[in-house]
Amino acid sequence: MAIARNKKNPPVDPAAIEAFGAAAEARTVAQEPKTAAAKPRAIKTANQAGEKAPPLSSLVRWDGEEELRDRLIAYSAAERYKMQALMVKAMQLGMDQLEKR
Repeated sequence: MAIARNKKNPPVDPAAIEAFGAAAEARTVAQEPKTAAAKPRAIKTANQAGEKAPPLSSLVRWDGEEELRDRLIAYSAAERYKMQALMVKAMQLGMDQLEKR
């Protein structure tokens, strides 16, 4: 079965596309963010002593630790914890145990 083409659409006008693009570029350059939410967040930088700023996030590689990963996933599902909150809590408890040695 052949699909009928929609012949109601007007032909593409390259000049209109060019005008739209130019207006969009001019608008982004000319406008400043008006609200605090629209402003980009400040990035934490290293302090004056030259130390690195602490990371805001970390990546966990589960190679060889798949059982622990699966335990976390199962516990978060059973107890309705978000994975982020559960991993942070597990690390806090683990660090408390390590520091008590």
